[in-house]
Amino acid sequence: MKPETRQQVMEMMRAWAQTQAPKLRRWRETDLSNSYPFHRLIFTNEDIAAVRAERSIVTNMGNAFYPKLAEVVAKGRFNEVALEHTIEGELNDASCNLIEQIVTELRAPTRGRNTRRQPDQNTELADVLNSRGGGVSIRSATADLYIGDFTNGPLFVELKSPLPNLDMTAESKRKMMYFLAMMNRQGAEGAEAYLGLTYNPFGTRDKYNHPYTKRIMDMEKEVLMGSELWDYIGGPGTYNELLEIIAEINPL
Repeated sequence: MKPETRQQVMEMMRAWAQTQAPKLRRWRETDLSNSYPFHRLIFTNEDIAAVRAERSIVTNMGNAFYPKLAEVVAKGRFNEVALEHTIEGELNDASCNLIEQIVTELRAPTRGRNTRRQPDQNTELADVLNSRGGGVSIRSATADLYIGDFTNGPLFVELKSPLPNLDMTAESKRKMMYFLAMMNRQGAEGAEAYLGLTYNPFGTRDKYNHPYTKRIMDMEKEVLMGSELWDYIGGPGTYNELLEIIAEINPL
């Protein structure tokens, strides 16, 4: 990261942490021994307070912290960076219907000996782009993070926690496919779309085993997780720099 980007990231992280700290403090000051008497067999009051505050803090992290962090990191390299950016374009009905069909088939459970559809971005996109028929209408897709002047072409990223539910994953897939189809129709063949998992609790890519992501997404072509995501938008070494900044702010 550029020095100025690193400084902006540090200021942003510190400011966000300060807004969340009172949540943890509030639970630490509560008499948890009466509320959770049996938890004390294993956990300290501080442990219990952390668990109670975590849900609210993690929710805010997903809604506010990660998008803002991604925006700051991306603006260190690119000019056309936006959050919640809507892209519009023309698509024929046959292409749209096939996108919906693909998503429906991917999310359907396996029943008996029936083989469920497996994700394959190259095949899916080729089939969608080769679909003909029906009228033409304006479609849209909104990116959590959009970089219009990314290296190869416009970049569309769905920023999500590493364990998204089935509905969330399917909706991300749908939006990504609409975006790529619209960009192709507009001649932006270098456009890319990813599900960006902000961290990886499984440690490494080969150990990642969340069923909904693997059911819906082509893991090799449609998913960036943890360090891959941050290095992709911020440049090589960005993830390690983020860890260094966190250690500076909260040196445990």
